[in-house]
Amino acid sequence: MYRKYRNVYWNDESQRIRWTTNSTFDNHHSYEYIGAMTRAEFDLLLEVLVEFFGDDEITMDQFYRVFHDLRNFCDKIKGLLEEE
Repeated sequence: MYRKYRNVYWNDESQRIRWTTNSTFDNHHSYEYIGAMTRAEFDLLLEVLVEFFGDDEITMDQFYRVFHDLRNFCDKIKGLLEEE
């Protein structure tokens, strides 16, 4: 099964996230590359961020930690499914 991964970028000053294959989008210099995700994983990331932080600001460290915890969780689930 083919999964389409795209890059995730975060700007903690503007509190904006980008999910794109284009690393030269406008203002890319103010965004930090975080990692890659599928669309479903990205949608889940957005849900988790809203649940954890609501309208509060998110630091780069907080964003990075949530992203990587979620990536690890998704990878574990994929591993379980591939074992069956």
